Amino acid sequence: MNAVSDEDLSALIAGAATEAACSELFRRYNQKIYLWCFNYTHDTEDAVDLTQDIFVKIFRNIGQFAGLSRFSTWVYQITRNHCLGELSKKRNQWRKRLVSLEGDDSLQPADERTIGALDAEGDLDRIMAVAGEKMKSDELDAFVLHYREGLTVKEITQTLGCENITGARTLIQNARRKFRQIIEEKGFRDE
Repeated sequence: MNAVSDEDLSALIAGAATEAACSELFRRYNQKIYLWCFNYTHDTEDAVDLTQDIFVKIFRNIGQFAGLSRFSTWVYQITRNHCLGELSKKRNQWRKRLVSLEGDDSLQPADERTIGALDAEGDLDRIMAVAGEKMKSDELDAFVLHYREGLTVKEITQTLGCENITGARTLIQNARRKFRQIIEEKGFRDE
């Protein structure tokens, strides 16, 4: 199997997938796909999960590979599209959580647009780095756990060892207020 080209291997799998052929394709592309995924996510667990999802897509759709480009290009396109789709889903979930905190509507629509603009411009990670300098570590942890990881206030209370839900809610609200101040100080706010 080592001497077979990627294109021939894909045709072999599309025709009659054998365990040896599938294992060989996995061996050839596992590390590449994982590294591509890691470049998008910067998280090892997410990269592993995405890699598995992508291999499922590859094996399901391998019969659609037309040979108009190199097989590696086709694999990269599937990987890129899948990663971008997953990042978009997470970004939308993150924005929704940022707008609503247990019924608290202190974040105005203008703030939602600002966060969307920061995210679209790639400034959100930079702002988060500044937030790490301005916020207490437990505030930043609560903020990230709630808005990025999607944990509820109750789950954050348990994770951070807060005495009660009010303590976790206070950490999140303080962090959000400081986050908003950082955005204003850095001149990212839409007027």
